[in-house]
Amino acid sequence: MNKSGLVIRLAIVITFTAVIVGLITTQIFHRFTFLQEQTLGEQNIKQLFNTVSPTASIASYLNDEELAKEVVNGLISHDLVTDAAIKSDAILIKSDNYQESSTVLEFTLFSPFQQERSVGTLFIKVNENYLKEKANKISNTNTFVVALEASIITIISILVTYFVITRPILSIGKALHSISPGTEQRIEKPSSHQHSEIGQLADDVNDLLAKAEQQMLREKKLRNELQILESRFRMLFENATSAIVLVEPQGDILLYNETFERLVDKLALPLKKNYGNYLQDLFIHKKELHEQVKIAFANNESATAELELTSTSDEKIWVQVVVTPLVTDDFQENYQITLHDISKRKKQISLLDQKANYDALTNLLNRHAAENHLNKLTATKVPFALIMMDLNDFKPINDVFGHDVGDELLIHVASQLMKSLRKADILSRWGGDEFVIVLPHASKEEVEAICDKLITQLSKPLHLTQHNKSVFVTASMGVSFYPDDQTDLLELIKLADKAMYHVKRSRVTDKALYMTFSTDAFNTSGSNESL
Repeated sequence: MNKSGLVIRLAIVITFTAVIVGLITTQIFHRFTFLQEQTLGEQNIKQLFNTVSPTASIASYLNDEELAKEVVNGLISHDLVTDAAIKSDAILIKSDNYQESSTVLEFTLFSPFQQERSVGTLFIKVNENYLKEKANKISNTNTFVVALEASIITIISILVTYFVITRPILSIGKALHSISPGTEQRIEKPSSHQHSEIGQLADDVNDLLAKAEQQMLREKKLRNELQILESRFRMLFENATSAIVLVEPQGDILLYNETFERLVDKLALPLKKNYGNYLQDLFIHKKELHEQVKIAFANNESATAELELTSTSDEKIWVQVVVTPLVTDDFQENYQITLHDISKRKKQISLLDQKANYDALTNLLNRHAAENHLNKLTATKVPFALIMMDLNDFKPINDVFGHDVGDELLIHVASQLMKSLRKADILSRWGGDEFVIVLPHASKEEVEAICDKLITQLSKPLHLTQHNKSVFVTASMGVSFYPDDQTDLLELIKLADKAMYHVKRSRVTDKALYMTFSTDAFNTSGSNESL
């Protein structure tokens, strides 16, 4: 049996209470009985005095010692009296071992003939031990009866409490302990407590069980729906074509999908827990990413940028980066970073740009792209020299050997021209066998030096393997300067074009001429021989 059980504790409480109440009750009853017996003893002594007072009065009046002795002997023969004495003016009669004390009762004896005349005194000593024994005997008997009654009441109280209260509650508790929450199991109401508080308790518990069942069924349904949604979102997350990463503000990666893992593997980089803020270590232009994020977050927007990824392979990988701030329920800020692979689109744009701005044969800038560069230079007021170049003797070579050789010769010319130019210079195929060269911040002396290099490079022949011959061309060049000669671009081009045609016409009479400035008939010697 459980020592901490309700029945044991209830029995202990009732028994302890009964013992305490019984002890207090018996002590009070014992004291009350003793005082009552003492009072009864005094009353009996008075009655005894009333019985012997006539005889004692006569003995004192007559001074009759014999009669007085009979009275004394008669008194001490009573259980309530231990000693007695009669005293008058002439005699003193007392029992054996008589001693005066505070417990001796004195009674005045009056003359039998004169009621108001005192003739002596009767002394009676009460037998206190007798009174105590009698009081204890009666008290013990009563105490036993009270204790018996208390024991019976205690046992009855325990039994009644157990069967009426404790056992129904225990049965409810046992039934509740065996019930599985969320099921249709319910507590059976005790038959003897259909309308009592215990019955009401059983009804309340059943109501709670019903509510718990409904709540658990609802939670189970929601949990199933949540699991389905979670599996769908996980499937969507894992199978997303774009790399998705959840990072902390310090750059620690909290979550990523398989696409991100494949992307890192494609970059030939190790998979790490931290690639810096916003995964910046993956990008070539980190500063641009930070600027875009800073501007977007200042406007409470998601940051978007198109950046090239760092890669150890030859393949260029471009992504569209979308950085979205996320705040959790506990106010922790994280960032969702989505990387959309736009490499194919960038490649297509690059091809379109190549087609739109570059000559398909020589891979030089075409006329449209060259004009755009010139417009930018004039818009920003950057001084430059514009060289219009036309190849000499190209048409005869093209007619004799065919267009394939002509194309090969143009490619050769383009490569030779590139070798003579500076990094900031612009070379464009203007059309046919015409070329335009733009030299930013170039002086007249620098232009002359570059033109000399161009002629030197053009003089290097091209060997035609299939014809077993070598060919080369010369060029006529006209130069104009912005803004010294003209600020209008169209007029500037016309000036250079006129200067070039001046050289071309002059070749008929002066074969040493290959270049002139638009404002000066400047001549210098150079090779002008053709095949």
